[in-house]
Amino acid sequence: MASLYPLETINLVLRHARNSPFYRNHLPSTRLQSWEDFKRLPFLKKEDLRQQSPEGLVCVPRQKVLQYHETSATTGEPVSVWYSGESMARIHTQLAEWGVGFNEEDRVLIRFPYALSSIAHFVQAAVHRKRACVIAADTGTPITPLPRVVQLLRKLQVSVLATLSLQAVVIAEAAEMAGLDTRRDFPHLRAICCGGEPLTPYRRQLLHEIWGVPVYDNYGMTETGPQAMDCARHGLHPWGDFWMEVLDDRLEQEVAQGETGNLVVTSLTAEATPMIRYVTGDRVRLLTQPCACGQNTTLQVRGRADDILWVQGKPFDLWELQAIVSKLPSRRFWKAAAEPRRLRFIVEKERDGDQIQPGLLEQLRRDHGVQVWVDLVPKGTLYDRNEPVAFGRPGKPSYTCTPAELAALVDASRPPRLERMEAAR
Repeated sequence: MASLYPLETINLVLRHARNSPFYRNHLPSTRLQSWEDFKRLPFLKKEDLRQQSPEGLVCVPRQKVLQYHETSATTGEPVSVWYSGESMARIHTQLAEWGVGFNEEDRVLIRFPYALSSIAHFVQAAVHRKRACVIAADTGTPITPLPRVVQLLRKLQVSVLATLSLQAVVIAEAAEMAGLDTRRDFPHLRAICCGGEPLTPYRRQLLHEIWGVPVYDNYGMTETGPQAMDCARHGLHPWGDFWMEVLDDRLEQEVAQGETGNLVVTSLTAEATPMIRYVTGDRVRLLTQPCACGQNTTLQVRGRADDILWVQGKPFDLWELQAIVSKLPSRRFWKAAAEPRRLRFIVEKERDGDQIQPGLLEQLRRDHGVQVWVDLVPKGTLYDRNEPVAFGRPGKPSYTCTPAELAALVDASRPPRLERMEAAR
């Protein structure tokens, strides 16, 4: 962080940010002279955004604001975010260069939520920049339940599916329930574009196995817009629009190069609602390594800090949880909980005959340093396939729960007690 170039850019952003009522009091009134000055800037927390919503962070005149979005409010009151025309044009232009390579022959089915969320709108505009066709199949409406999404994919010869990675698994399940083979019966599909949740290499591999097409990632959030996207070689490279700090758990200092820490971002452009040292809540690694596309920095998103499971003093983030699930006979739908002496999973069976092979749990214990227990349960335990509207619309993907919640799910998956007693005779 020796270069003064980003610091000068940050000074310009700080001057712009002080146009808002909140930042006028939140930020120092003097220019930053060094990176030590920058590190003394106060953090911006999610609670600050909630308290200042809807307009406390807006830094531009009302007539310059062209679009409004809100967070999903799954963890509290929604956060308001405003975008100017200049910001949206920049985002659309950059996102249009996603490694998937949108082109005018593409038909892109967008299966993200449209209402108040931002990603569907940004992807749609990026696709239009490349003169490709959009099919809007919003997750938030009963007009496009899963069976209809499957029909649209086939009937309209969709070439790119843009959706949450979990939603791509759910759509595959719906297609199979309709008697279709995902690798054979969607011959026009050439790629899947993901966003909205971390895409680990294990989930990427699962999607590739299910659909037989390459998978491209995009990272961002409603508060900031996109921050990184995959190149053609599937490297997730940060955009140059944010200064990224990866800090320790106390948010006191940066972690060593390549280590996992907490992502804090600062806008490097004059946004309508800029983020200044915003604590994203995401755990990431920034890796410095050459990519064939010419980029030298790759972002690895490990999951939400709030979702980490601790077992005997050892943390398990989404990345490591999915690494464990990737070794199981069933991998599509699962949840995990931290019990006092073990890490416990509940996993829906993909096939009736799926079972844990002898020695697998011991191997997982050696590989990950804690005892691992897996309950394989019937299909429908976590997702009810009988309701075509509700199936596949669980809100934000959630893979962790409390031990009591997991135990209740396991108990609910078992046959009634009388039936179990009869079977034991």
